[in-house]
Amino acid sequence: MAFLFKSKKNQDRALASRDGPPSSGGSSIQSAAARVRDEKNSRATPTGSLNSIDNEGSMGSPDQNYSRQRGQSLDQTQQGPPPLQQSQQPSDLPFRNGANSQPQSSNPNASLYPWSQRRLTYTSSHPSPFPRYGAAVNSVSSKEGDIYVMGGLINSSTVKGDLWLIEAGSNMACYPLATTAEGPGPRVGHSSLLVGNAFIVYGGDTKIEETDVLDETLYLLNTSTRQWSRALPAGPRPDGRYGHSLNILGSKIYIFGGQVEGYFMNDLAAFDLNQLQMPNNRWEMLIQNSDTAGPQQGKIPPARTNHSMITYNDKMYL
Repeated sequence: MAFLFKSKKNQDRALASRDGPPSSGGSSIQSAAARVRDEKNSRATPTGSLNSIDNEGSMGSPDQNYSRQRGQSLDQTQQGPPPLQQSQQPSDLPFRNGANSQPQSSNPNASLYPWSQRRLTYTSSHPSPFPRYGAAVNSVSSKEGDIYVMGGLINSSTVKGDLWLIEAGSNMACYPLATTAEGPGPRVGHSSLLVGNAFIVYGGDTKIEETDVLDETLYLLNTSTRQWSRALPAGPRPDGRYGHSLNILGSKIYIFGGQVEGYFMNDLAAFDLNQLQMPNNRWEMLIQNSDTAGPQQGKIPPARTNHSMITYNDKMYL
């Protein structure tokens, strides 16, 4: 299978940032905070990120009573968007654009708020797959404007393994993709990259039972043939995890941090995509976790999860 990896020495890519500038309106901030509290009290997140942030030093592990089921086939799960989608959208707009948002043409500070909206289009046979939490989305689209959305959690209970394509470069069509070979399967909290014609997926919470082991496989989708392939080299490799970062410098991808059931990591591993077809390809275990013979705290970034990392001028910035 041929992948078209582009090796660029100087890369200027940024991961997706937060939803937007905070609102100056007090009522909007209060309503946003209330939504966060309601969401936290009513929903158990698979990564426990809210608990780990709000309670410093807590384990941030998934709710033990959190019940998940594998996603069903497209024909079995095509339903319209839940009512939550309709109630979220209007209340999100003031928080993102200010309490008294005005049309851009009449706002003297419009340059400070460069956001715009484009509505996705769906077909009757494939309604909206949103909202969903913890899906993998490539932060940089293809040259045609294609964006891939894979997996994630819906309805606070069902972990999906489906793959959707958004044609952002044309009519904003959004529809599921049929692929060949076995793909990553249902997961949440995983990461992805789009490199040439390869959509790469790694990690995620794949557990169904507590005794299950997280998936350590690197998955690659050839976007031209829409066929999945796997890379599971011999030798040492990074442990399965979720809430980690995945970046590329040159032809190498880098995995940093993440967590497993509240155990936070700060190790760093690399894999050379140019060696993908070589029989002796290997993961490079560059830095071990601080508590497993790795460098002491202060020498490397502390262990963390749900962070962001960007690459610029042959360096990674955390």
